[in-house]
Amino acid sequence: MEELVNFWKLAARLKEEARRGWVQRLHLKDVESVADHSYGLAMLSLYEAYRRGYDVEKVLKLALVHDLEEAITGDLTPLDKRRKGADGTFRLRRSALRQVLSKFPAEGRRDYRELWTDLRKGGSREARLVKDLDRVEMALQAAEYRGRVRNRAALLEFYRSALGEILDPGLRAIVRGLMTVKRG
Repeated sequence: MEELVNFWKLAARLKEEARRGWVQRLHLKDVESVADHSYGLAMLSLYEAYRRGYDVEKVLKLALVHDLEEAITGDLTPLDKRRKGADGTFRLRRSALRQVLSKFPAEGRRDYRELWTDLRKGGSREARLVKDLDRVEMALQAAEYRGRVRNRAALLEFYRSALGEILDPGLRAIVRGLMTVKRG
């Protein structure tokens, strides 16, 4: 029972971890948490996995754990990652992975490590879908914040960032559509 509580305490940190890019770039105060983002990604992933005939269980696992390491590292913005460099960011995440694994049930550690590796390398079509949807979720959230933002150029950075990483043409089209929608 203690292990379950300890794992929950780790995962629950994501509910308090604000997505820092919204705060730093858009100067918003009340923003989604990493847990909010992960929930949104899980819902998009569930929908798309069924629609595309993907392995639903794998897609959901990938979506649910994709940012779990941020319970240790905090939400790293692109600027944070540039400052640390690719190697520094990877080392930080790998260290966080080890800490997360220490809280994870022994029976699932190998599976979790494989999911983590698959996400980082994009080895499976399920991992590539989740990575793309991670960016789509960010663009959808940007659209939600559109009415609260004065600096539209900063908002466009989020859409452009998403477009720069999404591989799927249909998902890219969704983000392009969000960029052109005018909202008051």
